Amino acid sequence: MKMNNVTKQIFLLAWPAILEMMMHTLVWTADTAMVGRLTPAAITGVNLGANIMFAVGHIFGALGIGATAMVARYIGAKEKEKAEFIGAQALSIGMVMSVVLGILGILFAKPIITSIVDDPEVIVLGTDYLRIVMGGLIFYIPLVIGNAILRGAGNTVIPLISAILANTFNIIGDYGLIFGRLGLPELGVRGAAIATGSAQALGAIVTLYYVIRGTAGIQVKIKDLIKWDFKTIRNVVGLSTPAGLEMLMNEGSRLLSSFWIAQLGTVAFAGHSLAIAAESISFMPGYGIAIAATTLVGQNLGDNNVVDADESAKKSVLYASILMGLVGVAFFLIPYPIMRLFSTDHETVALAAVCLRVGALEQIPIAIAIVVSGALKGAGDTKGPFKIALITNLTVRLPLIYFIVFVWRLHIGYVWAATALQFMVEALLMVVRYKKGQWKSTEIQWEQ
Repeated sequence: MKMNNVTKQIFLLAWPAILEMMMHTLVWTADTAMVGRLTPAAITGVNLGANIMFAVGHIFGALGIGATAMVARYIGAKEKEKAEFIGAQALSIGMVMSVVLGILGILFAKPIITSIVDDPEVIVLGTDYLRIVMGGLIFYIPLVIGNAILRGAGNTVIPLISAILANTFNIIGDYGLIFGRLGLPELGVRGAAIATGSAQALGAIVTLYYVIRGTAGIQVKIKDLIKWDFKTIRNVVGLSTPAGLEMLMNEGSRLLSSFWIAQLGTVAFAGHSLAIAAESISFMPGYGIAIAATTLVGQNLGDNNVVDADESAKKSVLYASILMGLVGVAFFLIPYPIMRLFSTDHETVALAAVCLRVGALEQIPIAIAIVVSGALKGAGDTKGPFKIALITNLTVRLPLIYFIVFVWRLHIGYVWAATALQFMVEALLMVVRYKKGQWKSTEIQWEQ
């Protein structure tokens, strides 16, 4: 890859990934916006259930991060058969984990929700929602890993197609099942959960069809799925474990923060949840470009091209910062009109608008943090981002939010200010880690 083609390569990989991430985010935002027409209790129940399900999915779906790094490295080294075998082993273990976690989630949904809130209405609605979407988790983790395999091979288009089909289905299902339209029964929160779980199943079917068929640049063979090679699994899991721990730290911190924020009251938590739903859309350019950085860094290092790997990472950071910075300007200038799109409850919208305006300050730091993290992971350095997540969550985010909620008893906007500070520190530490340059010599070994 020539230096003057680095920008082209970034956006060829990034634009489908950006659109894909946006479509996946609509699973949550569509649920939130439509349920937002019901009650604050419904908003709280849906967001608690969604937070838990996606947290579990992201933590265990982190197996895909190791798969992306290894597949990209061997694709870059022109060793496609090794890349395909590694992908098959990652997908196989992911399928087993998803079934176990889905069953556990269905069985323990009520105790989980009850341990978080004591509002009887929220408990009923949250339990119903969580039970159904945890069934969808059985498909969600294989979907995440399948998409990761495709991205490692340089294909970000098929994950986009999968997301478009699944989330179009989800939005239509939300509209029909929440409000009783299109000849469907009116199920409220339960309808939102059914639509979301069904969409995840559809997305997994589409992605795995292309992965197994082999028309998307890489093929996972059935025989490699059903015959485990424990050395390969150990290598994939070993590389993915720090990424999984990073997800555990981030998602665990986010969940614990949500539980604490819930103590501020149903309306405060609903406003916070709506602002999160709106802000999550802004992350999509950053995540999409981070995916491009992961793939390009991994493939270039596999081809022993450190110069292009470095250039890909730096330009990815620049482009993500510009795009997310522009979104941040909109959040700061017009937060109330944006939040009106998500709910008709005036008190909830007013609180959410304050949160979103504060959230404008963290857009560029988030862009830097997630893209540099993606570049490091593409190089096989999954330990660095985990250590940084550990530091920022335990020394910045959690202590500050605890004091804001339980000691100082401040407005929900201060919680968002604490989160903004966390991302600023995280961005700085990621850049320091990258500039040390150890990622350039990170080796990824595969034994069979």
